Amino acid sequence: MRLLRGALDVACMIVALTGASHAQAKPEVRHVLFIYSHKASAPGLVAFVRQLQAVVGRQYPNAEMYEEHLDNSGLPNPTQPAQLTSRLVEKYRGVRLDAILVEGTPGLRFVVEHLRGEFPGVPVVYGGAFEPIVDFASLPADVVGRRHPLPFASTFRMARALQPDAQRVVVVGGATPTDSLLIKEAQRQITPLLVGVQLEVYQDWTYEGLIDSLRHLPPRTFVLLSDFSKDQSGVRRFVPGDLVASLTRVASVPVYGIARNWVGDGIVGGGVMDFGDDGARTAMLLVRVLKRHPGDPMPASEVAANELLIDWRQLQRWELPESRVPAGTEVLFRPVSPWTRYRGEIIAGFALFLVESVLIALLLHERSQRRRAQRMVEEQRAQVEHMGRVATLNGLAAAVSHELRQPLAAIRTNAEAGVRLLGRNPPDVHEARLALQDIASDDARAGEVVEHYRALLRQQPPVSTDVDMNAVCRNAAKLVSSEVAVRRAHLELRLDPDIAKVRGDPVQLQQVVINLALNALEAISTSAPTREVAIRTTRNNGSVEVRVSDSGAGLPPELLDRFFEPFFTTKQHGLGMGMTIARTIVERHHGSIGATNSVTGGAVLTVTLPAVPRG
Repeated sequence: MRLLRGALDVACMIVALTGASHAQAKPEVRHVLFIYSHKASAPGLVAFVRQLQAVVGRQYPNAEMYEEHLDNSGLPNPTQPAQLTSRLVEKYRGVRLDAILVEGTPGLRFVVEHLRGEFPGVPVVYGGAFEPIVDFASLPADVVGRRHPLPFASTFRMARALQPDAQRVVVVGGATPTDSLLIKEAQRQITPLLVGVQLEVYQDWTYEGLIDSLRHLPPRTFVLLSDFSKDQSGVRRFVPGDLVASLTRVASVPVYGIARNWVGDGIVGGGVMDFGDDGARTAMLLVRVLKRHPGDPMPASEVAANELLIDWRQLQRWELPESRVPAGTEVLFRPVSPWTRYRGEIIAGFALFLVESVLIALLLHERSQRRRAQRMVEEQRAQVEHMGRVATLNGLAAAVSHELRQPLAAIRTNAEAGVRLLGRNPPDVHEARLALQDIASDDARAGEVVEHYRALLRQQPPVSTDVDMNAVCRNAAKLVSSEVAVRRAHLELRLDPDIAKVRGDPVQLQQVVINLALNALEAISTSAPTREVAIRTTRNNGSVEVRVSDSGAGLPPELLDRFFEPFFTTKQHGLGMGMTIARTIVERHHGSIGATNSVTGGAVLTVTLPAVPRG
């Protein structure tokens, strides 16, 4: 058993170590020979290579790419392909190539005709190749890639749509054999479309002569740029992407082209070949080829779909109506309006503004409603207070009658005495004068009584003045004196002569004292053997206190907190508004009112008002 267990442990260790070695194995390295047909600095090739490397790098980050440039060979004679082939075979003799990648039509022809046979079994992937320079139908089975149909016809149709009155088209190309093949293809595609348009070809030119020709082209003409690598002299070599900007800048007529990277350098637009997209899709084909298992078929070749592009700025430059742009054309460099660029932000901001406006409107409406309700409450409160004063005066009707009866009786007596004194012979003028003076004095007294009650009844806005609460208590005591007499009670005033004044409405404050006094008289009218009511004024830490106490039975403790609530009353026929009115008036004067029971019996109602600081 021990031997078996040991063997199992060793086996487990071997399996674990084997798994760890596999887990730590590096990704498989692929070796690709990359043949360039054009200068690496050409804008179209830069876009092609950038996209190709990005796609391949994601799939094979450790791939080895060996780059060779046909453009740098410098061998002008027919022996160049053979010499270049020998050099490449010698250079890569010890490298196990997984694929040969070719950019451009010249490189594809070189690889198929010369290099492929030196590396048997190595698949070839191409991109950036043009029809009809290569007969793609006759390519071997292990040669796949992407080819571009040359878009001369679609570019011509776009130019005719934008310039329907054009009478001449000038096709500009270079002097190399490849340039000549492209010129012939342009003529083949455009000739059937020449209806009322004359075709001219500028191929045998020098750079200076071409610039001068383009500067003096007549109206109703447009230029179509083909590929151009050399001028007439054959000495100066060009990268078309670098030459386009200088040509379009001096041209007197609109210029169109067949490469996407030319859009933005001054051409109006065209049916263009997108070399960046071609690089990405060629890389996908290469990845599929590298992932094949032995014996698997090669992926199918692809034909690129050229797209229609227009530079909006050139439409403005040549005053070409955008309404003539062919359907399906993508317009580049159109200024983005703030609405297009910030549509989401604008909609969100407008929605926020709308919501805030609605909220503000609702708040303003609520505020208006609240103010209206407050005004209604104030009006109703004023009416209730007025009704309370009327009800109070109704209870004081006997006092009014009593107070007016005495001065009116005195006026009558003095008037009758005056008549008798003046009727003497001789008239007693001195005594009659004294009687008339008494009449005037009694009349003034009656007027004061009437005015006092009128002030109590009058419904007018409250005033704010310095009020002597001692005087208020005296006047209140005088108004309830007849009620005191009817109830056979005793009313005592205990007024502090040194109290400060308070700020408020004297009539309203007098109503408070009257309500408290009448409430005290009601409390002692039935149950108290000794019917006493006291009105006191005292000072208390910057405040003035008015206390109205009685000798009644007091208030039940459970009712003390409800004593000043609306419609709460302990009287059989009471309305429950007198104490509520008193509390409202006191609180309006920034004071407080409370009810307690005295230790000696009876209730004590206390009003506390802020005193006016003494100057």
